Amino acid sequence: MRSASIVIACSLVIACSENKAPTVIDGSSEASFESTLAAARRDVGPKDRIKLEAAIREFQAQMFAKADNRQEYQRLVREGMDGLTAPGIVRQFDKDVDRVSGQAADAVFDAKRAIKDL
Repeated sequence: MRSASIVIACSLVIACSENKAPTVIDGSSEASFESTLAAARRDVGPKDRIKLEAAIREFQAQMFAKADNRQEYQRLVREGMDGLTAPGIVRQFDKDVDRVSGQAADAVFDAKRAIKDL
């Protein structure tokens, strides 16, 4: 009986230690941005990865429209995603999908095409 309690307690400790917080994207520099974005992408499962990529591509397109050159575009993307997490980006994408309803499928198909090109 006592050994069962110890096993249960150890299992709980292990389970709690494996539950890590999502990666926060750091837009302070290009290197930090790239490494934390890559880590953030690993925080979501396959289903949400498509949504994440669609949301990233949509945001990049918005920043491209605002920028006058490549450096400004890269800075706007980094600054705009600074402090976000992949699950947070996916949640925002879900809200946007609900808002634009019928256009959501097109966004997902665009994301699938973009992922194939990576």
